[in-house]
Amino acid sequence: MDIVKIIIVGNGERAGCYMKYLNGHDDLKVVAVIDPDRRKQREAVIKYGVPKDKCFDSVSDYISYTDKNGKEADCVLNATMDEYHYETAIPLLKQGYHMLLEKPVTNSESKLLDIKRTAEENGCLLMVCHVLRYTPFFRKIKEIILAGELGEIMHIETSENVGIAHASNSYIRGKWNSKEKCGSSMLLAKCCHDIDLLCWLNNTTEPERVVSFGGRNFIVPEKAPAGAGTRCLNDCPHVDDCRFSAKAIYVDNDLFPWYSWQCLNKNYDELTKEEKIESLKSFNPHGECAFRTNSDLVDHQAVMLKFRNGSTATHSMIQGAMMPCRTLRIMGTEGEIEGMIETSRFRLRKFDKKTALYTEKEFDVSKDIPQNDHHAGGDDGIISDFVRIVKGETPSISCTKIADSIFGHLCVYKADESMEKGEVLEIGKI
Repeated sequence: MDIVKIIIVGNGERAGCYMKYLNGHDDLKVVAVIDPDRRKQREAVIKYGVPKDKCFDSVSDYISYTDKNGKEADCVLNATMDEYHYETAIPLLKQGYHMLLEKPVTNSESKLLDIKRTAEENGCLLMVCHVLRYTPFFRKIKEIILAGELGEIMHIETSENVGIAHASNSYIRGKWNSKEKCGSSMLLAKCCHDIDLLCWLNNTTEPERVVSFGGRNFIVPEKAPAGAGTRCLNDCPHVDDCRFSAKAIYVDNDLFPWYSWQCLNKNYDELTKEEKIESLKSFNPHGECAFRTNSDLVDHQAVMLKFRNGSTATHSMIQGAMMPCRTLRIMGTEGEIEGMIETSRFRLRKFDKKTALYTEKEFDVSKDIPQNDHHAGGDDGIISDFVRIVKGETPSISCTKIADSIFGHLCVYKADESMEKGEVLEIGKI
């Protein structure tokens, strides 16, 4: 197979990130797009050369077309919103398409297992977009683990400190701010990456038990600054000093514009400052007081896992951190690793017999990160691996096939249940 033919389902921001692959490769071709937004269909025609008659409003419309005309693609990039993954994935897997599916796969264990089973029954490669596995940072750490440098893993610690602007754009004011609305908890929407890493880095064993604590306790109406209004640019005396000020985040610095201006139904780079301000004053949800939105997600959560071989792991998530970062610490019987992905650096420490202390070696993987990649090289890495595997080539060590990606999701489901019940829960075998 010289050229892999792919269908885009959900032609949004995430699809655009993966399709940057087209700029430097000639072995992938977009042959159809499925998206109910006609503007997104037109973008596909312009950016990817998709014929107008290969733009479809729904998966059922596309399948009806192929029933008459035959299949014209090898695989699918499913980059729809969380709540649409199941209903869009199942029909296409039943048609035999290989699929790269945006995370989280789905918000329930039964649907997750159904998707996995459907892919297997129809001989489909199904990969989950756990892009952090593909970053040079985590890939190098995995190589060191596989080489035996750490010995047996005893404990792993990760943290996801969600910065103020990102938290505001996505989980406080944004389209992922409600489990009731989009179906995903905060841990599932944001940290299924991190819980997947705990399982993947330690995948000589399987997770066995989980306990979790957290809640929505700090970004709530009763914690709003005294006299705070309902919209930052309308009636709030704290517009110039609140850490969640819409003026600072969206007007003065225009952070995460691909999220904050979607409701204006125009390309964000075509909007005037006046249009942006007016939307924040009136209908744009990003103009609402962060403490008074309808978000029902936790603003902090801690998770602890016990694996079948006795090793353990912890993960913490904080919304509204001053310094956005993901940190990692791995403790092994023969060595340890400590790092932060935002710096592209980590340290490997080994026991020093001469001093009875340790030696330390620093790794810097920044040179291996493609420019303009949203996930420190992960987006480019995963789409490259997916295309190679569809062509029949050997998967990389980062491969996110569903059989190896399922445990992270199962841990998240049980962690959220544990937090709600206040109990230690069994994860169960697959």
